Amino acid sequence: NSAMQAIGCVGARICNTNNCSAGIATQKPELRKRLDVAVAAKKLNTYPESTVELMQVMARGCGHNHLNQFEKRDLAAWKRNIAKLGGIEHSGFDSER
Repeated sequence: NSAMQAIGCVGARICNTNNCSAGIATQKPELRKRLDVAVAAKKLNTYPESTVELMQVMARGCGHNHLNQFEKRDLAAWKRNIAKLGGIEHSGFDSER
């Protein structure tokens, strides 16, 4: 999903209708014009590299010098139920308290 967003997908969930407003999942010429394939290809090529760079920044923020040093204790969730489900720290605000 995130790679699709990198090329311009807006997540309208109408891929199967041939009416994709971003021009990605359509055969209609007027909609396909909205997708600049060269620009989208460049963004898609850059996406994995950018993702890894951001993960490296997060690793350094956790005191690690390599991605393989991430541990469960490095994780946190904003929602209490997700934290409980995953057995990780809750770092969000609990409006019920």
